[in-house]
Amino acid sequence: MGSFIHIHRQSLKVELDKPDTKNINWYPLIIISKRQLRQAGIQINKILISLYCFKVAATFSAFTVIELTGYELSQSIKLLLCFMCFFAPECWFLLRKNQRKTTINNSLEFFLRVLLVYMRAGFSLERSFALAVDHGLSQKHPLYKELKLFLFELSAGKDREFAFNSLFERTDVLGIKKLANLMLIGSKLGTPLIQAVEAQLEGLALKKNILLAKKVNKKAMHTTFPIILICFPMFLVLVFFPAALQVMNVLKMLVEVL
Repeated sequence: MGSFIHIHRQSLKVELDKPDTKNINWYPLIIISKRQLRQAGIQINKILISLYCFKVAATFSAFTVIELTGYELSQSIKLLLCFMCFFAPECWFLLRKNQRKTTINNSLEFFLRVLLVYMRAGFSLERSFALAVDHGLSQKHPLYKELKLFLFELSAGKDREFAFNSLFERTDVLGIKKLANLMLIGSKLGTPLIQAVEAQLEGLALKKNILLAKKVNKKAMHTTFPIILICFPMFLVLVFFPAALQVMNVLKMLVEVL
């Protein structure tokens, strides 16, 4: 439990103060990479021992539960269950990574609109980013933490391309990658960076409209099938059944005449 609390509460401090010099992407007995853990908002260098303790505790808890339940299980099944529980924390990290990515992706459009306001007011790119981060995002928001680190990298003299690429590596959000490409190409060609932000907003709005249209069509398909199930029998009763009675009466009259 202590390992889980330490992992859950660990914060992303400025990584420039203590740069990671270890060129290690995979660790023994951990089936997700260091990059994926970082995209989940976790610096593995801080919680490596706690992570191993958490995995061992999950395995021991699974073995204890199996023994306390009293079920007669073979040794192979017990080993398989303990093996699955040993790697279960990685599934939690992947779930957290996807949730974090979705949260950042959903807030990106609002942040870009705030950024565009400050850029149109005449502030520089770095100053606009700083103001948009401080006034457009909550301090607990994952995008706030990542953009703060992005600003620290720029203030430390890092290249814009390096800072944007690092931001994408930490978030895995394609919208940030597209924004970086538009800004870098625009700065090289000499076009205003405001146009890059506007183009990104137009792309996000178009994507949102497409997703909304797909949801509407999907809902329409889901509602059409029950309507058909309800209305088709009523259509048979109200239309075909009276017509069939009329045809039967006509045929009966013809038989009587003949």
